[in-house]
Amino acid sequence: MNIIFLLTILVLFNICQCYSSILKVGGIFHSGELNYYNAFMTAIENLKKDRLTTFELEARIIWINTTSDSFKTSTEVCNLVTEGITGIFAPTQFQTREVVLSICSKLEIPVIEYAYHLREKLKEQRTVLNFYPDNKYISKAIADVLKSLSWKSFTVIYDTDDALIRIQDVLQLHGPLDSPITIRHISEDHDYLPLLKEISNSTDWNLLLDLNPTNLEKVLIEGKKFGMLKDYYKYLICYLDMKLLPIFDELNGTYVNITGFQMLQHEKLSAEITTIEETIIYDAVQHFKEALYVLSTKDVNIQPKPLSCDKNEKYHAGTDIATLLRELSMTNGLTGELQFDKEGKRILYLSVISFQHHEYVTTHKWSVGEGLQLIKPADSVKSYTDTIFASKTFIVTTKIGEPYMMEVKDATSGENQVIIGSKRYEGYCVDLMHKIGQLLKFKHTFELVKDNNYGSYDPVKKSWNGLVKRILDRKADFAICDLTITFDRKKAVDFTMPFMTLGISILFSHPEDKEPNLFSFLSPLSTDVWMYMATAYLAVSLMLFFQARMAPGEWGNPHPCNSEADELENNFNLMNSMWLTMGSLMQQGSDILPQAPSIRMVAGMWWFFVLIMVSSYTANLAAFLTADKMDVSINSADDLAKQTKIKYGSLNGGSTSSFFQHSNHSTYQRMWTAMSDAKPSVFTSTNHDGVERVRTGKRGYAFLMESTTIEYTVQKYCGLTQVGGLLDSKGYGIAMPLNSPYRTAISGAVLKLQESGELGQLKEHWWKKVESDPSCTTNRGSSGGADADALKMSNVGGVFLVLMCGCGVSFLIALCEFIWNVRKVAVEEKVTPWKALIVELRFAVNIWTESKPVKITQKNSSTSSEENDGFKRATSTARSLMGSFLRIDVMDKLDKENRTYDKKICNSSVK
Repeated sequence: MNIIFLLTILVLFNICQCYSSILKVGGIFHSGELNYYNAFMTAIENLKKDRLTTFELEARIIWINTTSDSFKTSTEVCNLVTEGITGIFAPTQFQTREVVLSICSKLEIPVIEYAYHLREKLKEQRTVLNFYPDNKYISKAIADVLKSLSWKSFTVIYDTDDALIRIQDVLQLHGPLDSPITIRHISEDHDYLPLLKEISNSTDWNLLLDLNPTNLEKVLIEGKKFGMLKDYYKYLICYLDMKLLPIFDELNGTYVNITGFQMLQHEKLSAEITTIEETIIYDAVQHFKEALYVLSTKDVNIQPKPLSCDKNEKYHAGTDIATLLRELSMTNGLTGELQFDKEGKRILYLSVISFQHHEYVTTHKWSVGEGLQLIKPADSVKSYTDTIFASKTFIVTTKIGEPYMMEVKDATSGENQVIIGSKRYEGYCVDLMHKIGQLLKFKHTFELVKDNNYGSYDPVKKSWNGLVKRILDRKADFAICDLTITFDRKKAVDFTMPFMTLGISILFSHPEDKEPNLFSFLSPLSTDVWMYMATAYLAVSLMLFFQARMAPGEWGNPHPCNSEADELENNFNLMNSMWLTMGSLMQQGSDILPQAPSIRMVAGMWWFFVLIMVSSYTANLAAFLTADKMDVSINSADDLAKQTKIKYGSLNGGSTSSFFQHSNHSTYQRMWTAMSDAKPSVFTSTNHDGVERVRTGKRGYAFLMESTTIEYTVQKYCGLTQVGGLLDSKGYGIAMPLNSPYRTAISGAVLKLQESGELGQLKEHWWKKVESDPSCTTNRGSSGGADADALKMSNVGGVFLVLMCGCGVSFLIALCEFIWNVRKVAVEEKVTPWKALIVELRFAVNIWTESKPVKITQKNSSTSSEENDGFKRATSTARSLMGSFLRIDVMDKLDKENRTYDKKICNSSVK
């Protein structure tokens, strides 16, 4: 029993000895680092609550008041190691740190660092371990976030040499950029207000800040006075935990976009911990205790012996402790996951957070192995944007230009009109922004750009003008008009998706109306040809007349009833010959036909001649009329480039001139050279000036501009037309600052309006609403379509004139014949000319009478007498018609001398 009791007492004594084992750990701090000391001591005290280990950590503290006395520092460290130290938490200052590392490296005492230090180029000591994330991982995280932000240019502000080295690594990882990067340095004793003022006046709105918390707070506070906390400013803060920075009050209520990092587990932090280094000290103490515990469980003697700086004796467990510190990992620390790579560098795990209006939102996760990963919910961006839309009134800059923005000339209040100054305006852009505002539920106001320019870059001044400048200066949130999306503008500002697609085309004037030519039907044949045809007509008619008199076959019996006629008659007298040739020339024929072979030969040759000439005239008339209507001398850009008579130009400094200036197409290069060398200048300051120059240029000037504007202009001025197709394809977009947070929302609204057909309806409304010139009412219908090929009265008026003149001449001849007949009746019937005129005129106007008495004196006789007179009159008329086929001189002779004899012979023949 006594032996058992003694053994029990011995075991309990050993257990008590184990629990009462004390391991000393050193901490070296400089004056002013009380917060680090408190964090260190808090961690030591909290570990004492852990009763699972067989030892306790006891702190040994050294305070360094100056960094210049290296001898005093080394003396105090040597005194510390004589107490038997398991590890030392190194100081933050570089000079003191070098002394401590030198002594501990010789004695193989583990050194734990918790502040950022540039890693030495030489291989570090095996017993030194820095719990602060390594610089190469910090730089890689910053570079990845920088790439995700798509900053084309930015300004860097730093305060320490370590920050400058880190920034250099970031820029090397980020790669070359299109625009230069500005790097600015500030220090505690430097007045950086002029620097902030200069930055606020520049066009660089992206800022990368690598500053300590104190300088960072000052920069944001002072920057707020210069308006540097607006919604278009973008900041990237390189501090490893933005939530620890005392800047929330300054940012709250602003729309500034600030991106930063979060390393700590804030739900585990106490109110006393305010810096990254404090949390790293706390986690390092925990990790150090864990390594000592693991070694103690492996029966490794970790109890240090007193050492001396003058001897070569080393801490026997120091290397094992340092090695185990690298191998162990911890997942529940205040700084998140604690893990080291093969080189002893702490691997970095970060959350990327963004300050949105009044709260921090985690957007990404970053790790060494997986890089940057998006974790932000899709609705978080929409929620943030909706918050801004609901609380902000946006400024929309634009310029005057029909039909996009036009002054309201009458005083009536119309729909969607805006007031700028003292004037009212309306137009396509006003309606479009109104519809977008309704979809996204935001308010906006319009302003007019003062220089009335779209926006072009001046390489001499190295600045933009017009609408683009207003956006770059952040004087406006959006720019909308017929603003073309170009490569140069896209580098300066952001654009939404196009709300209208178009291309460059040619504006030209219609052919001038010529004076009507009543005899244009004569144009297909020259004057010489008409004269030769008239000569040929007379010559052939004379040939017919003379050859018919020579040809026996053309002489015939004038009285078919008398088979033994004393005289023969020839139908081809001079009048009949001319009638035959005229009838064939007019494609109508004649009742007189040739019988003799020679006469038929002449007639056949004449008909062949007429066939060719009439066919040639008809074909040439159609070609002549077509050529007369196609009086446009240019039909494409190639036609413009090949000629020099018609000048052509575009808007000076606009996207159209830029297209020709930078085009690689040979035709467009030739056109740009011609436009650039033209004297006087063919460029205009506005599109309106170009349109007016085309209208007044009398087809001596063509203007190159966007097809949509040409469509509107053609609707307004009927004397203008679009020539050729589109030379390129482009679009109009709404401009806004680069990386604007509203671009996605505005583009979505434009797409929704396009899909619903509202954009098309809006364009049709404003393009059809244009007030045309009064002259266009009568002329517009002849400018195209089916009526384009119709002949006007001016083309065929001469034919009508010839017809009227011919009819008038025939009427005069008829009057002469009527007067001559009246005279003849008065003589034959022995009545007065006036009575004969009255009777003949009364008969002529009585259209219901179908027969005429032979003599006017028989008019009042009996019915039978009237019938006989009518019969005689009809016989006389028939004979007179038959007489038209015979020679007039023969008929007169027969009528006067042998009328009775002829009747007897004819009656006897009939019997």
